[in-house]
Amino acid sequence: MLTNTTILSSIRAAGSRGAAFARLLAHDASGLAFIEFAYTLPIFVGFGMVGMEFTNVVLARQKTERIAATVADLVASNQVPPNERQIGDMFAAVPQIASPFEFENGGNVIITAVIGIYDRDNDQVENKIAWQRCMIADSHPSKVGSQWTDTNDIADGPSVELANDIELLQNQMVIVSEVFYPYEPLITQSIVKGLVPENNLFRETATFRTRGQAIMNVTPVQGTDMHDC
Repeated sequence: MLTNTTILSSIRAAGSRGAAFARLLAHDASGLAFIEFAYTLPIFVGFGMVGMEFTNVVLARQKTERIAATVADLVASNQVPPNERQIGDMFAAVPQIASPFEFENGGNVIITAVIGIYDRDNDQVENKIAWQRCMIADSHPSKVGSQWTDTNDIADGPSVELANDIELLQNQMVIVSEVFYPYEPLITQSIVKGLVPENNLFRETATFRTRGQAIMNVTPVQGTDMHDC
């Protein structure tokens, strides 16, 4: 049978053990690292998301610039007029250059040959479009202009403006490549607001002067469709 003395001793012992446990718990810092990690994890995740989206935007713009420069240079370097099959091969290579971005989802390339033509009506040399080819028809409109088709004389067509206000001499030609790529954010566009146009459409232009004579046309190839716009 328990006596009062025994009960009091048990209570004191339990109290001592509880106090000792409380002191041990008060000095235990083993969970602080986990708590700090829980607080800082969202910050690190946020910075990581911003970094990924920013890198993706820069890479997409670089890819768009590279496509524009490559296409314009390939056409301008021809010593003889390219044919429709060659134009098609260049367009077919664009998705490979754009990889890992899916350029086929709304992207487009427009090649425009602009030449300096003497306009009798104005008695001066003006920039006129000799011909134009598109990777995808009826897609994004060219900022340079459209090919004149109402008559066979390109001098009858409207004059066009080139980047940096370039005014061509008579029979001098440049090849303008316009690339349109609708950017698709990895996470959300709000992370890189200001780096991406409001309509999410990257547009890059490259202008190269023809190496030899002006390329006045694209040679047709039997069985190959013309890549009109």
